[in-house]
Amino acid sequence: MPSGRISAMDDQAIDGVARRSTAREADYVPALTGLRGLAAGWVLVFHLWQFSGSPTLAIRMVGLAIDVTPLAACGFLGVDLFFGLSGFLLSMPFHRAAIAQAPMPGLRTFWIRRCRRVLPAYYAQLAIIVAVMLAMGNVASLSPLNLGSHLVLAQNLVPVRETFNGVYWTMPIEWDFYAILPLLMLALARSRAGFVLLGVLVLVFAFRLLCYGAYFNEPWAGHFDYSWIVQLPARLDEFFFGVLGAGVFLRRPPSARAGSILLVAGAVGIALAMMVFARVGNDLLPPQLPWVYLHFTWIGAAFGAIILGAAGQRSWFCWRWLAWLGLISYSLYLWHYPMLEAAQHLGWLATGSPGAMLRTVLIAVPPILLVSWLSQHFIERPFLAPHQRKVVELQRAGASN
Repeated sequence: MPSGRISAMDDQAIDGVARRSTAREADYVPALTGLRGLAAGWVLVFHLWQFSGSPTLAIRMVGLAIDVTPLAACGFLGVDLFFGLSGFLLSMPFHRAAIAQAPMPGLRTFWIRRCRRVLPAYYAQLAIIVAVMLAMGNVASLSPLNLGSHLVLAQNLVPVRETFNGVYWTMPIEWDFYAILPLLMLALARSRAGFVLLGVLVLVFAFRLLCYGAYFNEPWAGHFDYSWIVQLPARLDEFFFGVLGAGVFLRRPPSARAGSILLVAGAVGIALAMMVFARVGNDLLPPQLPWVYLHFTWIGAAFGAIILGAAGQRSWFCWRWLAWLGLISYSLYLWHYPMLEAAQHLGWLATGSPGAMLRTVLIAVPPILLVSWLSQHFIERPFLAPHQRKVVELQRAGASN
């Protein structure tokens, strides 16, 4: 074979590797790693507040008392932020393929990467929790149906309401989104984004209506369970706003000014939502109109604006401690709740005052962070695919700078 032919083939191979490497590094958006850390930290604060007896938190300045309790009481919104981030980040390879008019990512590769990312840390923790339950003689919850549904992340589809970890209820939502995402991206590739958004909104509002009907109408309750309103498809729009944001970011990234406007607008939207929640309480339990229909759409749109605005910024959410929290965010999310339960069971936590919450923070947070880091470093990371490990290395470098 002529040497020129070999050289040309080598150049093509090198160029292909370079393009793939660039695409993989593009999966790392520094500000979004910090934003993921913020989401995990917010959920942690929420549960620290709950395990401390939900005290009133106030900052006293110049004779004024500023009530900051809603910041802790609305920490559950960190879960909604996670969903928007999932939609944004997981849809990026599909958007890139559509922009380049290349084949969509293969479903087999997509699912292998998702399994390697999610299951090792989850299964490791599940095994530990089951072992502890057996050692304590708590076998009532270890029915084949309950254990089997947890193994396949389908605990939302079976009539079992007892989970092994207080945060496990969100795992099937993410898992179900992985199944829906390729269909959404196929629809976006073949239709206008506005039409797909309209279809998603019609679907989610129709499903919320059915769930609402099941709450008050016994015949409906035979077919729909109201508790499904926190599952898919009722909150598919939260993910989809992230998906749309990724498409905009890759095709026409917002300028610094536009990014700042999006961040401020999204923050105002979240602040207004927190004011509503502080006044009406949990509007999903029991359902309160009109919030039961608007809750997820409002929150999803606001977080979608924040995510898109943050993605275009190099200075926002790039602090070292946020980047580190983002790096361990998945393990932090998994481990913080059972460790708080263990501390409460041992009688280490006090309740009913800001001082009690401070004690909870001092006692529980250091071991939670340590265990989360150990889980990320020794369980999550070794199972990651090479391109995912490259992203983790970039995140680790950002956390140490």
